[in-house]
Amino acid sequence: MTAPEPHPTAPAATDPFAPSTSAIRVFAGLGLLLLAFAYGAFLIVGLHQAYSGDGTSGPLTGAAQGAMGLSAVVGLLALCLPGDVVSLAARRTAVGLQYALAFAGPVLAAVELS
Repeated sequence: MTAPEPHPTAPAATDPFAPSTSAIRVFAGLGLLLLAFAYGAFLIVGLHQAYSGDGTSGPLTGAAQGAMGLSAVVGLLALCLPGDVVSLAARRTAVGLQYALAFAGPVLAAVELS
């Protein structure tokens, strides 16, 4: 009897240096910690804009809150879903999206159009 062949899209078959699922989950957890700091930066930017100038925050404050909310959802999905449900590539893409959305929050809040 012969041994079964590995799945052609398995990370070990395509890239010997690909991160494991547990490593990507650690990065997803660190992304949630980063999100807390990004939310703090968002609050500082929003309060600074509200108390200086015309007394209102930037026009993209709602979009910034939405981006950080999506970052939390994507990070939790990448962290909590089992490996049978999510492929390694999808989990890696989700963590990248999580970080991008977390950084986009304070950047969108800092936009001042006037």
